[in-house]
Amino acid sequence: MNTDSFKINFLEKLKARNNYDLFGCDHLEDLHWGKLFIHLFGEYYSRYSLRRRVNSQELIKRMIEHYSLSQSQILRIDRAKEEDAYGVDYEHSEVLLILKKGFMFGIINNRIELTYGPDISEAERNEVIKLVEEFKIDKIKVRKFHMVQHSSGYFELTDFDIKPFNVDIETHYNDDFQDIHNLIIKSLSTKDKNGLVLLHGKYGSGKTYYLRHLINNIERKFIYFPLDMIEALSSPEFLPFISQQPNSVLILEDCESLLVHRQNGFNNASALSNLLNLGDGLLSDALSINVICTFNSGLKKIDDAILRKGRLLARYEFKELETSKARFLAEKIGKNVKIVHPMTVSDVYNLDEKSFENTPSKSVGFKAA
Repeated sequence: MNTDSFKINFLEKLKARNNYDLFGCDHLEDLHWGKLFIHLFGEYYSRYSLRRRVNSQELIKRMIEHYSLSQSQILRIDRAKEEDAYGVDYEHSEVLLILKKGFMFGIINNRIELTYGPDISEAERNEVIKLVEEFKIDKIKVRKFHMVQHSSGYFELTDFDIKPFNVDIETHYNDDFQDIHNLIIKSLSTKDKNGLVLLHGKYGSGKTYYLRHLINNIERKFIYFPLDMIEALSSPEFLPFISQQPNSVLILEDCESLLVHRQNGFNNASALSNLLNLGDGLLSDALSINVICTFNSGLKKIDDAILRKGRLLARYEFKELETSKARFLAEKIGKNVKIVHPMTVSDVYNLDEKSFENTPSKSVGFKAA
């Protein structure tokens, strides 16, 4: 049979069907884009398919604007959000756009298909693909940290996801922190590097914020040692356990009780010795483990051995943000207040609509606006 006559007969048969069903792709409620193409344009079609995680809502909006589509060129099967009957779940909704004669764009579940006839050029198809790429959502790499657990004489790690988190160092910390930050980043990013990092300062000054930032930006295994397990550092099982975690970063938060002078009557000598060995002892050379300790007290109570040169990679005392810094941060996060004295990062974020001015009558340093 002649190809052209077969094509005509085939299309006529399709168009002549009384029960021409335009549905039934993967699910009965989905449009069959190929059937619809034949129904609309009466010609064979080709397909170009791609999987992209995109911002569906914004992509569709852009496509409609770019091709100046009228309502008659837009077919939708909207699906409600599970938690909101009035909200549209754009990722799982189906949208078909008739871009022009012989050219259709369909999207559902991050599956995108161009259905087109023989008159559509490669350049036209590439123009659509280029638009799609503009709205691609890069896959978010989920960072993990590992928490130590200790029971029945055994140590083990439990993994936890940590939300993507980045801190603008220049905005959230005083200017003198930038050089220390660069040193910490360089040290933790260097393979086979070991040593201690001490971060101390008052509550709310940004120490935990900074730890989250490091976990999200450094390709190392971060191991969190809970406060109530500090004494377990002195157990015989600790060193064999930690020896199985080379090139990791051990985090000890609020660990004043571990770092105080050993001659002051505290039962921390064995645990502190193990910690120091990780910093620059023979064990440190074999394992290349970095240790980050945070605490809130000053340095006077800290054992002198910890502060020894060569053992300490970096030390920084987090203080209140200088007045100009606190004012700038407040403006950036939309706090409508007048700041006239230094404040911690936490205090800035928790400001209410009051004017922070020093007044003779109030020692707390603010008055109602």
